[in-house]
Parts: sequence; structure tokens; C-alpha cells
Amino acid sequence: MKQKKFFEYPLIIFLIVLGIVMAIVKWQYKDVVWEDIRPTVIVTPSPTIAPQINEEYPLWEKLPYQSEGYIIERYTEPGTLMVAIDKKTDEETIRQMIYEWMRENQVATESQKLIFEKLD
Repeated sequence: MKQKKFFEYPLIIFLIVLGIVMAIVKWQYKDVVWEDIRPTVIVTPSPTIAPQINEEYPLWEKLPYQSEGYIIERYTEPGTLMVAIDKKTDEETIRQMIYEWMRENQVATESQKLIFEKLD
């Protein structure tokens, strides 16, 4: 009668058998020295990352650039520079000064669009 109650719980029987199998496997491999092999991670930079930054944002490392009457603050999008100018300064004069600065840094002036913003 006690045997019938014991077989009424198949999950418990399965867990007991599984525990016994795990104990046997652990006992068999107790003296084995496992090698600690860690995979070496090799990072290869993508060849397209650096050229895209330099082509789309060629003056990125030189910003913010400040001169008399204006500040080139940032890129608003690839190829578009945000320029903050004083109210008193002439926009065309500032544009020529910026184009000269671009030529000094070997950037094509046609590739960059300038957006002017008046400062208070």
C-alpha cells in the first residue's frame, strides 16, 4: 500500500532520479582540471566610420570657432554649419571670412551650407 502512494507522485520520482544522476556525474568528474579558456575579443574598426565623419563633418574637430563678430557653433546636419553673428555685422562679410577659414582647413566651400542666426 505504501508503494502505491509512492508511485502516485511521478514528478517526485523523476526529480529523485535526476538528482542521483547529477550526483554520479559530479562524482566522476571531481578530479578533472578544466582549462579556463577565455576567447580573445578582436575589435576591427569599420572602414566606413571614420571617412563618413570626415566627409560629412569635415570641420567637426575645429568647432566651435570664434572670430570677430561671429561664432561657428555646430553642425545642424551633414554639411550645414550654424553661425551666430552680431546684429551689427554684415552677413556677406562674415560669409567671406568663413569661406577663407574653410580654405585654410582645406574644405571645399561649396560643400558646406551656412545658416546665420542673429545674436541679441
